[in-house]
Amino acid sequence: MPPSPNKPHTAPLPLARLRPRALYVHLPFCARRCPYCDFATAPLDRSVERRYLDALALEVRRRLPEGWRPDTLYLGGGTPAELSSPGIERLVEVLGPYASEAREVTLEANPRTLLPRKLARLREGLRVGRLSLGAQSFQAELLETLGRFHRGSDVARAVELARSLGVEDVSVDLIYAVPGQELADLERDLDATLALEPTHVSIYGLTFEPETAFEAARARGELSEQPEERQVRFYATLRRRLRGAGFLHYEISSFARPGRYARHNRVYWRNHPYVGLGNGAASHLRGVRTTNLRDIAAYAAALEAGQRPVDQVERLDPASKLRETAYLALRTSEGIVPARFLRDTGHEVREVFSEELARLTELGLLEEVEGRIRLSGRGVSLADAVARELL
Repeated sequence: MPPSPNKPHTAPLPLARLRPRALYVHLPFCARRCPYCDFATAPLDRSVERRYLDALALEVRRRLPEGWRPDTLYLGGGTPAELSSPGIERLVEVLGPYASEAREVTLEANPRTLLPRKLARLREGLRVGRLSLGAQSFQAELLETLGRFHRGSDVARAVELARSLGVEDVSVDLIYAVPGQELADLERDLDATLALEPTHVSIYGLTFEPETAFEAARARGELSEQPEERQVRFYATLRRRLRGAGFLHYEISSFARPGRYARHNRVYWRNHPYVGLGNGAASHLRGVRTTNLRDIAAYAAALEAGQRPVDQVERLDPASKLRETAYLALRTSEGIVPARFLRDTGHEVREVFSEELARLTELGLLEEVEGRIRLSGRGVSLADAVARELL
């Protein structure tokens, strides 16, 4: 079992033996919290920022062995670029060695607050080569509903800035099924997105997460979810337009130009090991998933006391690991590759899931193409039903 969060732990985990390829680092600071967000975020405060980055440095030193280098580094949040200039210098100092050999370094950013000097320093110091922009929408009314303070023009400015600094790999995030959104609004968002010629687009259906402002507003009757049939239509429109524009639909929520897949996210979808650092960050090693404390002060205090800042520990039993691996693979256009499944799990997928695969194929939700088992066109629209069957 992983060390108890209540006991001192200073020895690094044997990551060289575990061979994780992906490193996620959580930077929780935001200019303003969005009403639909349930991530571990906080307003930026200089003293809190200093303490947090010092704690992050402690976690890096204790958990990452000297000489280990990830294949991908993802700076998420929060809004990592909200860090102050001294904060960015400290981040570069802490993470610079781990970015030196990474094949992909991604930065999440808010279109309104991405400053040239900060992006330039992160590109220089951490080799940021991929930008994930939280556009969400280009429509003023929808942005207001979502609690976003940027404008559609800010997205174009951020894309131009990235390219001027040599960051050519730009991903744009869109949220659909926003209360009050019409199909015409979605079409306009797609027009604006495609005009920017991004290399990647991620789409997310709006969900009302517990303990968010949106969920509270729904409970008061002030907001309501879009009808399911309209959500399905929104998704079908997004899929049709993006595929028609030459994007490959390589995962349920992800579209990319050829060769521009998100390497980091593919580690998650293949259920391979990864390391997460920072408050609220999750790691998956040796079949054990751990999640760090969400509260910044508690996270920092644990590390300052020589303890691991772990909040939750989940040990996946072999059956759960198999089902999760199969489901995550089916989220991708590759689907389940039997040889890879056997290599990763030690089991033949057709033997483990013979009944489920037969039933889902009979229902027209799965198909086999060139030896790979994947969602059919109908199955993509009903991916949640497939998940329930497998999980």
